[in-house]
Amino acid sequence: TISSEAAAFLWLAIEFELSILITGGAASGKTSMLNALMPFMPANQRIITMEDTRELNLPSYMHWVPLTTRPPTPRGEGEVSMLDLMENSLRMRPDRIIVGEVRAKEETEVMFEAMHTGHSCYGTFHALEAQEVLDRITSPPMNIPPIVTGSLHLIVTQYLNRRLGHRRTLEVVELI
Repeated sequence: TISSEAAAFLWLAIEFELSILITGGAASGKTSMLNALMPFMPANQRIITMEDTRELNLPSYMHWVPLTTRPPTPRGEGEVSMLDLMENSLRMRPDRIIVGEVRAKEETEVMFEAMHTGHSCYGTFHALEAQEVLDRITSPPMNIPPIVTGSLHLIVTQYLNRRLGHRRTLEVVELI
């Protein structure tokens, strides 16, 4: 799904703590790519993952704290949202933060805030190419100021060829 050169580049990017957003359409392999990149992270760093449904699996030797959202009870109490997890993860002194899927404005704002405080952040995002990621983040309804996107270093785009059933890394884009 990815060339050895591109994989080596991503390994170096993770080693040097660059923030990466993996994007693509439905079933294009975004989460699979994120799972494949996790072993490149140093084992002595604290890694916090946040997901709606547990799909990320880090190696057992890593210092990993998995967090999962929780829906409210029938009375409307006890909900734990992705935003709650993101805000609380910053208090856990993480070295790296991984968001299973960035969807809403609030999650995006907090993720970029975490990037600005020096945390390496990784996540998945639904968009078909890197330019679409930037357009969606800086346009309504997200409306994140374009200046904030400077803390995002790389966008990796996954592509699913539905006719052949092949998943491929379509582009690796460095934001300058």
